[in-house]
Amino acid sequence: MNRQLFLAALMTLTVQANAQTSTTTVSAPATQESVLKTDSVLQNKKFEDNKEITDSKLKAEGGSFSRYSLKVSLNFSGPPVGDLSNKRQPNPDGNIGNSETSLGGSLSARYRLDSKSALSTGTGVSALTPFHGVERVDVRNPFLRYDRSSRLGEVQIRNSYDVSLNTNPAFQKVGQTSGVGYDNSVVYNIGTSGFAVGLDSSISAFIYDRGYEKSDRTASRYYVGFYPQVKYNFSDKVNMYNSFAFGFANPRARDSEFDLLNKTVSGRLGMGMAFTKDIYFAPFLNYYPENLRTESTTFSFSTIFSIL
Repeated sequence: MNRQLFLAALMTLTVQANAQTSTTTVSAPATQESVLKTDSVLQNKKFEDNKEITDSKLKAEGGSFSRYSLKVSLNFSGPPVGDLSNKRQPNPDGNIGNSETSLGGSLSARYRLDSKSALSTGTGVSALTPFHGVERVDVRNPFLRYDRSSRLGEVQIRNSYDVSLNTNPAFQKVGQTSGVGYDNSVVYNIGTSGFAVGLDSSISAFIYDRGYEKSDRTASRYYVGFYPQVKYNFSDKVNMYNSFAFGFANPRARDSEFDLLNKTVSGRLGMGMAFTKDIYFAPFLNYYPENLRTESTTFSFSTIFSIL
Protein backbone atom coordinates (compact mmCIF):
# COMPACT_ATOMS: atom_id res chain seq x y z
CA MET A 1 0.00 0.00 0.00
CA ASN A 2 2.82 2.37 0.84
CA ARG A 3 4.34 1.65 -2.53
CA GLN A 4 1.08 2.55 -4.32
CA LEU A 5 0.78 5.82 -2.39
CA PHE A 6 4.40 6.68 -3.29
CA LEU A 7 3.78 6.03 -7.01
CA ALA A 8 0.61 8.12 -6.96
CA ALA A 9 2.41 11.00 -5.28
CA LEU A 10 5.27 10.76 -7.75
CA MET A 11 2.87 10.90 -10.73
CA THR A 12 1.14 13.94 -9.24
CA LEU A 13 4.44 15.80 -8.81
CA THR A 14 5.47 14.90 -12.36
CA VAL A 15 2.24 16.24 -13.85
CA GLN A 16 2.58 19.47 -11.87
CA ALA A 17 6.20 19.90 -12.99
CA ASN A 18 5.26 19.37 -16.63
CA ALA A 19 2.46 21.88 -16.32
CA GLN A 20 4.78 24.50 -14.86
CA THR A 21 7.34 23.83 -17.58
CA SER A 22 4.77 24.23 -20.34
CA THR A 23 3.66 27.61 -19.00
CA THR A 24 7.18 28.95 -18.69
CA THR A 25 8.61 27.76 -21.99
CA VAL A 26 5.92 29.15 -24.30
CA SER A 27 6.94 32.70 -23.44
CA ALA A 28 10.03 32.81 -25.68
CA PRO A 29 11.75 30.45 -28.15
CA ALA A 30 15.41 29.51 -27.65
CA THR A 31 17.67 32.15 -29.12
CA GLN A 32 20.76 31.42 -31.20
CA GLU A 33 22.87 32.81 -28.37
CA SER A 34 21.48 30.35 -25.83
CA VAL A 35 22.04 27.44 -28.23
CA LEU A 36 25.65 28.49 -28.71
CA LYS A 37 26.14 28.72 -24.96
CA THR A 38 24.72 25.20 -24.54
CA ASP A 39 27.01 23.87 -27.27
CA SER A 40 30.08 25.48 -25.66
CA VAL A 41 29.27 23.78 -22.35
CA LEU A 42 29.09 20.39 -24.04
CA GLN A 43 32.34 20.86 -25.96
CA ASN A 44 35.66 19.58 -24.59
CA LYS A 45 37.50 22.90 -24.46
CA LYS A 46 40.95 23.06 -26.06
CA PHE A 47 43.63 25.25 -24.50
CA GLU A 48 46.36 26.88 -26.54
CA ASP A 49 49.59 24.93 -26.91
CA ASN A 50 52.18 25.84 -24.27
CA LYS A 51 54.84 27.12 -26.67
CA GLU A 52 57.30 27.63 -23.80
CA ILE A 53 57.92 23.87 -23.83
CA THR A 54 59.74 22.54 -26.90
CA ASP A 55 61.37 19.38 -25.49
CA SER A 56 59.51 16.41 -26.96
CA LYS A 57 59.49 14.34 -23.77
CA LEU A 58 58.32 17.23 -21.58
CA LYS A 59 55.57 18.03 -24.09
CA ALA A 60 54.31 14.44 -23.99
CA GLU A 61 54.45 14.38 -20.19
CA GLY A 62 52.44 17.62 -20.17
CA GLY A 63 49.56 15.73 -21.77
CA SER A 64 46.72 16.78 -24.04
CA PHE A 65 45.55 20.39 -24.17
CA SER A 66 41.89 19.35 -23.96
CA ARG A 67 40.00 20.23 -20.81
CA TYR A 68 39.30 16.52 -20.25
CA SER A 69 41.60 13.76 -21.46
CA LEU A 70 43.12 10.38 -20.69
CA LYS A 71 46.85 9.85 -20.30
CA VAL A 72 48.46 6.44 -20.70
CA SER A 73 51.98 5.26 -20.00
CA LEU A 74 53.27 1.84 -20.99
CA ASN A 75 56.58 0.46 -19.74
CA PHE A 76 58.46 -2.75 -20.41
CA SER A 77 61.24 -3.93 -18.08
CA GLY A 78 62.99 -6.74 -19.90
CA PRO A 79 65.47 -9.49 -19.06
CA PRO A 80 69.26 -9.22 -19.27
CA VAL A 81 70.41 -9.02 -22.89
CA GLY A 82 72.91 -11.79 -22.11
CA ASP A 83 70.22 -14.10 -20.74
CA LEU A 84 66.92 -13.46 -22.50
CA SER A 85 65.32 -16.54 -20.92
CA ASN A 86 65.73 -15.07 -17.42
CA LYS A 87 62.48 -14.03 -15.74
CA ARG A 88 64.23 -11.58 -13.43
CA GLN A 89 66.09 -8.32 -13.74
CA PRO A 90 69.31 -7.48 -11.87
CA ASN A 91 68.69 -6.25 -8.31
CA PRO A 92 72.12 -5.39 -6.89
CA ASP A 93 70.75 -3.53 -3.86
CA GLY A 94 68.20 -6.16 -2.88
CA ASN A 95 65.38 -3.63 -3.15
CA ILE A 96 61.93 -4.55 -1.90
CA GLY A 97 59.41 -5.06 -4.66
CA ASN A 98 59.18 -7.01 -7.85
CA SER A 99 62.42 -7.70 -9.71
CA GLU A 100 60.64 -9.87 -12.29
CA THR A 101 60.41 -8.73 -15.89
CA SER A 102 57.18 -6.82 -16.36
CA LEU A 103 54.89 -5.04 -18.78
CA GLY A 104 52.81 -2.33 -17.19
CA GLY A 105 52.08 1.32 -16.87
CA SER A 106 49.37 3.67 -15.71
CA LEU A 107 46.05 5.11 -16.85
CA SER A 108 44.87 8.47 -15.57
CA ALA A 109 42.00 10.86 -16.17
CA ARG A 110 43.18 14.48 -16.48
CA TYR A 111 41.48 17.81 -15.93
CA ARG A 112 43.44 20.68 -17.44
CA LEU A 113 43.34 23.87 -15.37
CA ASP A 114 45.09 26.03 -17.99
CA SER A 115 47.68 25.66 -20.75
CA LYS A 116 50.45 24.98 -18.19
CA SER A 117 48.89 22.88 -15.41
CA ALA A 118 46.56 19.94 -14.84
CA LEU A 119 45.11 17.62 -12.20
CA SER A 120 44.99 13.88 -12.77
CA THR A 121 43.93 10.73 -10.96
CA GLY A 122 44.61 7.18 -11.97
CA THR A 123 46.18 3.86 -11.15
CA GLY A 124 48.91 1.55 -12.36
CA VAL A 125 48.73 -1.94 -13.87
CA SER A 126 51.57 -4.43 -14.09
CA ALA A 127 51.82 -7.93 -15.59
CA LEU A 128 54.79 -9.93 -14.25
CA THR A 129 56.92 -12.12 -16.59
CA PRO A 130 54.77 -11.28 -19.66
CA PHE A 131 56.78 -13.45 -22.08
CA HIS A 132 57.27 -16.45 -19.78
CA GLY A 133 53.64 -16.99 -18.84
CA VAL A 134 52.09 -14.18 -16.81
CA GLU A 135 52.57 -14.97 -13.12
CA ARG A 136 50.39 -12.18 -11.77
CA VAL A 137 48.61 -8.99 -12.81
CA ASP A 138 48.63 -6.18 -10.25
CA VAL A 139 46.37 -3.14 -10.26
CA ARG A 140 48.45 -0.91 -8.06
CA ASN A 141 48.93 2.39 -6.33
CA PRO A 142 46.01 4.71 -7.19
CA PHE A 143 47.20 8.32 -7.18
CA LEU A 144 46.20 11.97 -7.34
CA ARG A 145 48.63 14.34 -9.09
CA TYR A 146 49.14 18.01 -9.92
CA ASP A 147 51.68 18.99 -12.58
CA ARG A 148 52.81 22.25 -14.13
CA SER A 149 55.13 23.03 -17.06
CA SER A 150 56.86 26.40 -17.39
CA ARG A 151 60.00 28.13 -18.57
CA LEU A 152 62.60 30.28 -16.83
CA GLY A 153 64.76 32.00 -19.42
CA GLU A 154 66.15 29.21 -21.61
CA VAL A 155 65.40 26.48 -19.05
CA GLN A 156 62.29 24.34 -19.52
CA ILE A 157 60.80 23.11 -16.25
CA ARG A 158 58.17 20.58 -15.20
CA ASN A 159 57.04 20.08 -11.59
CA SER A 160 54.78 17.29 -10.36
CA TYR A 161 53.28 16.61 -6.91
CA ASP A 162 51.38 13.45 -6.01
CA VAL A 163 49.85 11.37 -3.24
CA SER A 164 49.26 7.63 -3.63
CA LEU A 165 47.94 4.55 -1.86
CA ASN A 166 50.25 1.53 -1.89
CA THR A 167 48.58 -1.66 -3.05
CA ASN A 168 51.77 -3.54 -4.02
CA PRO A 169 51.77 -6.78 -1.97
CA ALA A 170 55.55 -6.68 -1.44
CA PHE A 171 55.37 -3.21 0.14
CA GLN A 172 52.17 -3.91 2.07
CA LYS A 173 54.00 -6.84 3.65
CA VAL A 174 56.48 -4.43 5.28
CA GLY A 175 53.67 -2.15 6.50
CA GLN A 176 53.83 0.54 3.80
CA THR A 177 50.38 2.01 3.16
CA SER A 178 50.85 5.21 1.14
CA GLY A 179 53.25 7.90 0.04
CA VAL A 180 53.76 11.45 -1.16
CA GLY A 181 56.13 12.52 -3.90
CA TYR A 182 57.63 15.42 -5.81
CA ASP A 183 59.28 15.22 -9.25
CA ASN A 184 61.14 17.94 -11.11
CA SER A 185 62.58 18.01 -14.64
CA VAL A 186 64.72 20.75 -16.17
CA VAL A 187 66.09 20.86 -19.74
CA TYR A 188 68.49 23.38 -21.26
CA ASN A 189 69.20 23.43 -25.00
CA ILE A 190 72.78 24.41 -25.81
CA GLY A 191 72.25 27.04 -28.49
CA THR A 192 71.58 25.61 -31.93
CA SER A 193 74.08 22.74 -31.53
CA GLY A 194 71.38 20.11 -31.08
CA PHE A 195 72.80 19.16 -27.68
CA ALA A 196 70.82 19.58 -24.48
CA VAL A 197 71.53 18.88 -20.83
CA GLY A 198 68.94 18.06 -18.23
CA LEU A 199 68.37 16.98 -14.67
CA ASP A 200 65.44 15.01 -13.30
CA SER A 201 65.08 14.80 -9.54
CA SER A 202 62.58 13.21 -7.19
CA ILE A 203 61.81 12.74 -3.54
CA SER A 204 59.33 10.25 -2.11
CA ALA A 205 58.27 9.81 1.52
CA PHE A 206 56.47 6.66 2.68
CA ILE A 207 53.86 6.11 5.37
CA TYR A 208 53.73 2.89 7.43
CA ASP A 209 51.08 1.45 9.72
CA ARG A 210 53.54 -0.28 12.06
CA GLY A 211 57.07 -0.13 13.38
CA TYR A 212 60.14 -1.60 11.70
CA GLU A 213 60.77 -5.33 11.92
CA LYS A 214 63.97 -7.13 11.06
CA SER A 215 62.24 -9.01 8.25
CA ASP A 216 61.48 -5.66 6.54
CA ARG A 217 65.12 -5.56 5.38
CA THR A 218 65.72 -2.51 3.12
CA ALA A 219 62.41 -0.72 3.75
CA SER A 220 63.02 3.04 3.77
CA ARG A 221 61.39 6.16 5.20
CA TYR A 222 62.11 8.22 2.12
CA TYR A 223 64.04 8.15 -1.13
CA VAL A 224 65.87 10.91 -3.03
CA GLY A 225 66.99 10.52 -6.64
CA PHE A 226 68.96 12.59 -9.15
CA TYR A 227 69.10 11.74 -12.86
CA PRO A 228 71.43 13.94 -14.94
CA GLN A 229 71.38 13.45 -18.69
CA VAL A 230 72.94 14.57 -21.95
CA LYS A 231 70.81 14.53 -25.08
CA TYR A 232 71.37 15.11 -28.77
CA ASN A 233 68.34 16.19 -30.79
CA PHE A 234 68.51 15.01 -34.41
CA SER A 235 65.23 16.88 -34.91
CA ASP A 236 62.29 18.13 -32.87
CA LYS A 237 60.99 14.54 -32.81
CA VAL A 238 64.05 12.27 -32.54
CA ASN A 239 66.86 12.30 -30.00
CA MET A 240 69.50 10.10 -28.42
CA TYR A 241 70.38 10.37 -24.75
CA ASN A 242 72.48 8.99 -21.93
CA SER A 243 71.50 9.44 -18.29
CA PHE A 244 72.61 8.24 -14.86
CA ALA A 245 70.62 7.50 -11.73
CA PHE A 246 71.99 8.44 -8.30
CA GLY A 247 69.69 7.29 -5.51
CA PHE A 248 69.78 7.69 -1.72
CA ALA A 249 67.47 5.97 0.75
CA ASN A 250 66.92 6.49 4.47
CA PRO A 251 66.57 2.94 5.90
CA ARG A 252 64.06 2.29 8.67
CA ALA A 253 66.58 -0.13 10.15
CA ARG A 254 68.55 2.90 11.41
CA ASP A 255 67.40 5.22 14.16
CA SER A 256 68.45 8.46 12.49
CA GLU A 257 66.18 9.97 9.86
CA PHE A 258 69.21 11.60 8.25
CA ASP A 259 71.27 8.49 7.49
CA LEU A 260 71.37 7.90 3.74
CA LEU A 261 72.53 4.80 1.91
CA ASN A 262 73.80 5.10 -1.66
CA LYS A 263 72.07 2.95 -4.22
CA THR A 264 74.11 1.34 -6.99
CA VAL A 265 74.55 3.86 -9.80
CA SER A 266 72.79 2.85 -13.01
CA GLY A 267 72.75 4.33 -16.51
CA ARG A 268 70.41 4.51 -19.47
CA LEU A 269 71.42 4.72 -23.11
CA GLY A 270 68.48 5.19 -25.39
CA MET A 271 66.48 7.06 -27.98
CA GLY A 272 63.36 9.19 -27.80
CA MET A 273 60.85 9.41 -30.66
CA ALA A 274 57.86 11.74 -30.70
CA PHE A 275 55.35 10.56 -33.30
CA THR A 276 53.14 13.52 -32.35
CA LYS A 277 53.25 15.96 -29.44
CA ASP A 278 51.02 13.49 -27.54
CA ILE A 279 52.83 10.23 -28.39
CA TYR A 280 56.40 9.57 -27.20
CA PHE A 281 58.32 6.27 -27.41
CA ALA A 282 61.70 5.67 -25.75
CA PRO A 283 63.59 2.34 -25.99
CA PHE A 284 66.75 2.10 -23.86
CA LEU A 285 69.43 -0.12 -22.39
CA ASN A 286 69.70 -0.03 -18.60
CA TYR A 287 73.21 -0.80 -17.33
CA TYR A 288 75.45 -0.54 -14.27
CA PRO A 289 78.69 1.37 -14.98
CA GLU A 290 80.55 -0.54 -12.26
CA ASN A 291 79.51 -3.88 -13.73
CA LEU A 292 79.38 -3.62 -17.51
CA ARG A 293 78.26 -7.10 -18.49
CA THR A 294 75.49 -8.37 -20.73
CA GLU A 295 74.11 -10.31 -17.75
CA SER A 296 73.48 -7.04 -15.89
CA THR A 297 72.31 -4.97 -18.89
CA THR A 298 68.62 -5.02 -19.75
CA PHE A 299 66.49 -3.80 -22.66
CA SER A 300 63.41 -1.77 -21.74
CA PHE A 301 61.14 0.87 -23.18
CA SER A 302 58.69 3.49 -21.99
CA THR A 303 55.86 5.25 -23.80
CA ILE A 304 53.60 8.22 -23.10
CA PHE A 305 50.45 9.07 -25.03
CA SER A 306 47.25 11.03 -24.52
CA ILE A 307 43.71 10.37 -25.71
CA LEU A 308 41.20 13.16 -26.57
